Amino acid sequence: MSNIKLVRKLAQKKYRNELKLFVAEGLRLCEEVPPAQIEFGFYTREFLSDGRSAALVERLKNLEEISAATMEKLSDTQTPQGILLVVRQKFSTLEEVAAKKIVVALDGVQDPGNVGTILRTAAAFDCGIILLDGSAEIFNPKVVRSSMGAIFYLPFVTMSRAEFLRAMSSREILAAAVDDSAEIYYRHDFGKNFVAIIFGSEANGVSKEILDAARKIFIPMSGHAESLNVATSAAIIISEIVRQSAF
Repeated sequence: MSNIKLVRKLAQKKYRNELKLFVAEGLRLCEEVPPAQIEFGFYTREFLSDGRSAALVERLKNLEEISAATMEKLSDTQTPQGILLVVRQKFSTLEEVAAKKIVVALDGVQDPGNVGTILRTAAAFDCGIILLDGSAEIFNPKVVRSSMGAIFYLPFVTMSRAEFLRAMSSREILAAAVDDSAEIYYRHDFGKNFVAIIFGSEANGVSKEILDAARKIFIPMSGHAESLNVATSAAIIISEIVRQSAF
């Protein structure tokens, strides 16, 4: 199979899972890819017009030049920047994730842009990530792009809800949920404890299985919006956990 055909196959989740590969595109994102994980890549002559871009191609070395037209056919974006890498998937261990004071779990969060943005936030605040049943695949091209490189350095695992509850049994489990029994997030004493904070799907929220085992917190709103985007909610709550831990 040619490398070009392989890239086309990687547009489908089943081939990403089977081959344990995924695609990274764009200058900023490709600069973040650890060289040891790169299987191969392509660039266009037009991409070399910028000094920073040319330096990246020179550093990576094992890239093949293709036409802009071919790159456009391979790219998942509307306006390809001119560089594409095929990257080997690399998961972390549960021990690496659990070593973080804050573990962020996504329970059925299906929007790839939201998942990628939460990964970026988690990396900024030195969290571990657990993706539960029904969440967007972490190697989905939109997740990879919106993570802005966090996917390459953030410890993450995938598991079932039951596995999550067993794995996190030694730490405080919190769920973002609008519920009569929920506490306003900034009134909760996060203290110095190791915590696991769960964010649920945009449509259905956190699953009952998780809610039954968690303490619920929520973000009060005084405006006219019915709810906050899940990635926005995650940023607000995670930053408060970190703020409290710092004092």
